[in-house]
Amino acid sequence: MKILAIRLENLASLAGRHEIDFTASPLADQGLFAITGPTGAGKSTLLDALCLALFGSTPRLRQAPRRDSQIADVNDDTLTTADARTLLRRGCIGGFAEVDFVGRDGRRYRARWSVRRARNRVDGSLQKAEQSLTDLDANQLLTAQTREFDKLLPERLGLKFDQFTRAVLLAQSEFAAFLKADDNERSELLERLTDTQHYSAISKAAYQRVREARTLLEAIETRLADALPVDADIRATYEQQAEVEEQALAELQAELTRHHAQGTELEREAQLLQAWQLADAGWRQADHQWQQNRAQREQLAQLDELAPWRERAQRRQALEHTLAAQRQALAEQRRQSEACDRERETLEPQLSAAQQAQEQARHDEQEAQPLLDEARRLAADLEHQQQQLGRQQQEHRQLAETVKADDQRRQQLTSARQPLERRLREQRTTLEHLLQTGDETDERRSAHELRAEFNHQRDLAQRDLQALQSLQQDWREGERLRREQIETRQQLEAERHRLQDLEAQGKRAARQLKDAESEEALIRQQIEGARAARSDSVAQLRHHLGDNEPCPVCGGTDHPYRYAPPAHPGAAMIEAIEQQERQQLESQRQQVENAHLTYHQCSADYRACRQGLLERERQLETLSRQLDQARATLDAHALTSDLRRSSEADVWFDTRREQLTQQWRQASDRLSALDEAERILQPLEAEWQQLSLELGKLEERQSLNRERLQALETALPSLQRQRDDTAKQLADRLGGHQSVPAWQSALAQRRQQAETTHESHRARWQTLAQSHAQLTQRLADLEQRQQDAQAEFDQLDGAWQAWRRERPDLDNQTVDALLAIDEADHRRRREALAQQERDLAAATVKRDERQQALREQRRTLLPAVDEGDLLDESSTRELSARLTRQRETLQALERQRDHRQESRDAAQHQLREDDRRRQAQREGAREREAAQLEVNRWERLNGLIGSADGKRFRRIAQAYNLDHLLTHANQHLRALTPRYRLTRGGSELGILVIDGDMADERRSVHSLSGGETFLVSLALALGLASMASHQLAIESLFIDEGFGSLDPESLALAMDALDGLQAQGRRVGVISHVQEMHERIPLQIRVEPSGNGASQLVVQRR
Repeated sequence: MKILAIRLENLASLAGRHEIDFTASPLADQGLFAITGPTGAGKSTLLDALCLALFGSTPRLRQAPRRDSQIADVNDDTLTTADARTLLRRGCIGGFAEVDFVGRDGRRYRARWSVRRARNRVDGSLQKAEQSLTDLDANQLLTAQTREFDKLLPERLGLKFDQFTRAVLLAQSEFAAFLKADDNERSELLERLTDTQHYSAISKAAYQRVREARTLLEAIETRLADALPVDADIRATYEQQAEVEEQALAELQAELTRHHAQGTELEREAQLLQAWQLADAGWRQADHQWQQNRAQREQLAQLDELAPWRERAQRRQALEHTLAAQRQALAEQRRQSEACDRERETLEPQLSAAQQAQEQARHDEQEAQPLLDEARRLAADLEHQQQQLGRQQQEHRQLAETVKADDQRRQQLTSARQPLERRLREQRTTLEHLLQTGDETDERRSAHELRAEFNHQRDLAQRDLQALQSLQQDWREGERLRREQIETRQQLEAERHRLQDLEAQGKRAARQLKDAESEEALIRQQIEGARAARSDSVAQLRHHLGDNEPCPVCGGTDHPYRYAPPAHPGAAMIEAIEQQERQQLESQRQQVENAHLTYHQCSADYRACRQGLLERERQLETLSRQLDQARATLDAHALTSDLRRSSEADVWFDTRREQLTQQWRQASDRLSALDEAERILQPLEAEWQQLSLELGKLEERQSLNRERLQALETALPSLQRQRDDTAKQLADRLGGHQSVPAWQSALAQRRQQAETTHESHRARWQTLAQSHAQLTQRLADLEQRQQDAQAEFDQLDGAWQAWRRERPDLDNQTVDALLAIDEADHRRRREALAQQERDLAAATVKRDERQQALREQRRTLLPAVDEGDLLDESSTRELSARLTRQRETLQALERQRDHRQESRDAAQHQLREDDRRRQAQREGAREREAAQLEVNRWERLNGLIGSADGKRFRRIAQAYNLDHLLTHANQHLRALTPRYRLTRGGSELGILVIDGDMADERRSVHSLSGGETFLVSLALALGLASMASHQLAIESLFIDEGFGSLDPESLALAMDALDGLQAQGRRVGVISHVQEMHERIPLQIRVEPSGNGASQLVVQRR
């Protein structure tokens, strides 16, 4: 993975568009570069843009609150402080971050993140950020969707966000905290740095699983305790009670069945009685309806007789109405024909007059054509003369206005040149005064020579001022070294006293360690002896011991426990004793370990103090040499003699600096006055020349304009007279008309009006002729149809009158009423009467069948009653009373049955409940056994790796990661400082420093100085990058601040390490404020403030 280019626009303090191209010179020529600039200028914003383009977020934003912290935006909108869109610069409508990189597959890609405001307005709401990924080699857009981008980019880049911020952006602050942390904090930091949080999750999951398994086991045991079955005696009672109740219920059910059979026959008789009564009522209703419809049946017979004549009677009525309508139509047609003849006679003279008027209008229009052509020619001449006169009059007015404006402008230019000439004289006098320097007899010098002399005076003052500053710096350095020498001597004396105290503490710790180890050995021996005394195998061995024979275990010949062995405790007591022994042994082991730690800490502190003492002695020697060099440097200054004559060095420095500063200011003021005079004079001269040139051009233009104006004033009267003559001739030709088009339009209008009138009369004549012919034909047709209809009517009327004479019982009113009934209604009436007849027959059959069924049922129930009395009222009352008694008996028996059934069900329920509890106990026992096995399995795993906070397995896993990290870190630490190596020690995740200069003595990381801590942190950061790049070649690194704590020697080692990374083919960017690094790294990306909170990026080589 390699970063090729970074582009950004309007992010934080970096206003506008910027590009850092690592493939172009000079960045392509060198792998090591520095990112420099003042605090707050925007150096970190460059790295933020790198993360934004790739992941849409930054490390700083990931640490910000995501919900509770809100910041205001435009239009009352708010954003969370973790929102990446807050990086958009205020007052900008949009911005972006873009990165070109080489992916894990060797192809070039471009990742882009952008944001804009709505409607491209500054007050628009922020829109959703957009991300896209492009394959540059194929020139193909892979995705522009955020979700797909989040999936594709890690595949192409080879790194996730957390991996990228650890392997490419080296955050050394985390490793500084990593060094100083305890084991638990170190495991958490290492977990976050190596992205191995799953080990903590596994540890928590193991702990949670054992809790869940125990909870399940407890729930099963509680459930079994709450559902115990009854004992055998109670169950036998339940079974006997259930058997008695079952037998009583069977006897009662048999009696109930017998009574049900009797009741069924009585119920059937009641149903048959009800059915017969209903059938008889239906028959009576059908018979009544049949008697009421007698008149309808008679009318239906009349309709049947009229049916053959219905169609002819209806046709006769229709023809009667048709003949009346035809007589009216014939009268109307004759009236219209007569009106058409009268209008034709009136229209013939009007048509002849219109034709004569049309011919006259056409003749007048032809005779007027020569006059119209002459009038058109005169009108064209008049228009041309009028246009020419208008143009010259317009030109005359414009020239007059131009001459007037030029006069005003000439007066303005003349007025403006007078004060300008006055200012020119004043500035020339000032410049001449500056050019005259020295004695009055000296000749005037040029401005160039005077400027060179003033510059020389200012440079001399500047060099003297720099020399004074160098002297003051050397003097202050000497004073600092002298004070530091005194402080170092005092620290040296304190270190010697502390060394003596540590030596005494070490001796005490050694004695305590020896005592603790002796005590632990004694306790262990006592515990092992006690355990041996409790062993079963020991009891067997005692039985085989012989007098004066050596013991196979201890070799002794005295066997006190052979005949009187100690009492054997119970298992619970043994467990308690062994637990107490383990606690006692663990307590003593902890004391030994604490004594070891105390002793090793004292030894480490002693070695560190001794090393510090040697270091102080070397520092004192170095300070003495540096102080001698500073004194020699101070003596070499030319102003040292003047400084030593002064009693107050600071006062002398201030006085001398003020004098030199005054000289420099005087020379600078003279140069500024000279520059100011020339700056003012040059535009004044240019302005005067411009005014003079414009005034000359204006006077020349005025002369030409006046000549043209005089020529126009001479030509205008002649053109006016010519135009008036042409206008008079045209008026004579037109006569009373306004213009030639008006005259021509009047002739055409008269002709068109005559043609329209003639055409209108002719069209009306043709319409009337056509209407007359149509009316004549229509009248003939109507007369023929009337004759045909009258003949048909006469024939039908004769036959109808003959039929009426044969049926004198049918008067006209009755016939009309019968004819008003159509055939459909006739059919409906016939079907309705037929249905009534069928219904009456069906009701009769149904009544007879129901009566016969009732008679047969009563014959069975009442065998002693005569056949004729079966359907009388007394039989009905007797059967009804018997049915009522039977129902009451059944209800009583059913209540007894229900009671017995409830008793039987209660007894069986007790048995089923007991069966269920017994089955539940058997199943619960199996579940408890399985749950206990699950608890045992998870307890074994939880004992190894489980913990509520995930600490146990995390520390085991991170110990391996720590070894891996220290291996890679030592490779880089060997290049930074060969003196030190890192190793695990002191605790499970403890880190110690192996000091190669002190015979590989192990020291605490807390004993490292600030510079040594930075070098170790840098090595750890580079080691983590090496771990991340184990399967991915990472060719770009960015290292943040931390070099300021290094001394010159350590800084040189760090620079050598960075050069080594560069030599490995990596491109390394360093963010630092250290001036020495700026001087040693010639290639820099400078972030330069440009005002108003904005900065610019500048790539330069020193």
